[in-house]
Amino acid sequence: MAASPWISGAPGRPSPDPSPALVRVALQAGATSVAHVDVAAMLSGLCVALVPAAGVAGAALLLREPADPRDPEARRVFGSDTAATRLGDLQRNADAGPGPSAERGERVLLTPDLTRSGPPELAAAAADFGLVRSLTVPVPVAGRTAGVLQLLARGRPGDELTDRLAVALQPLVTAMAARIADVRELARLEREAERAASAPSAPAPVPRLPAPRDPVGGPLRPGPGTGPRPTDRTALVPAARQSGATHAAPRIPLQRRARHRRDD
Repeated sequence: MAASPWISGAPGRPSPDPSPALVRVALQAGATSVAHVDVAAMLSGLCVALVPAAGVAGAALLLREPADPRDPEARRVFGSDTAATRLGDLQRNADAGPGPSAERGERVLLTPDLTRSGPPELAAAAADFGLVRSLTVPVPVAGRTAGVLQLLARGRPGDELTDRLAVALQPLVTAMAARIADVRELARLEREAERAASAPSAPAPVPRLPAPRDPVGGPLRPGPGTGPRPTDRTALVPAARQSGATHAAPRIPLQRRARHRRDD
């Protein structure tokens, strides 16, 4: 596996107190931008850096859902090496073992002997790889347990798989969970942008202009020749009176000539 870009201290020389080395890894993970990062390489690199920082033989991250919804391989398991990744895959696919148990119980789980732990494939693989002890810590993302971080050891005297190490892992677990949440939120925003770009755009409404008004505030009067034609008053006359005959002029009474009486 390629060397991790995260600094964790001198490999092969675990510090008596792993907290400073784990904090350095957590700080660099927290400062990583996920806009243009290879998510699988980032999470695998954190597992690689975790091995010398914590003084363990291997580390694996097991997630319930793919770390990146855009990943065509939908990867949910990331490890420091082939052995750690294999043990993580066996637990994830079977939904059994220390990893899923700690995930469901939302608690730190120390397993003293993986060779006696189910499923049988996990016990056989642990014996083959010589990784017989594990420390599993829940990883909360967006308020719920999204997976676990599992550290593996060979069972030698004085290994670092203790409750003290579980407490020292919390800054790194928090930084790792924040990066996973950022990746998923970025994927959601990209889906929303693609959906908005593909949706047909509605036509813009045509604004209705108000009627023109004259300077004194009343409706504007139409000019000559532009307004409606005057009403045909003959339309108001009943049809019976609109005959084709010519109406006679009204009679004017003739004035009678005044008679003068003669007084003889």
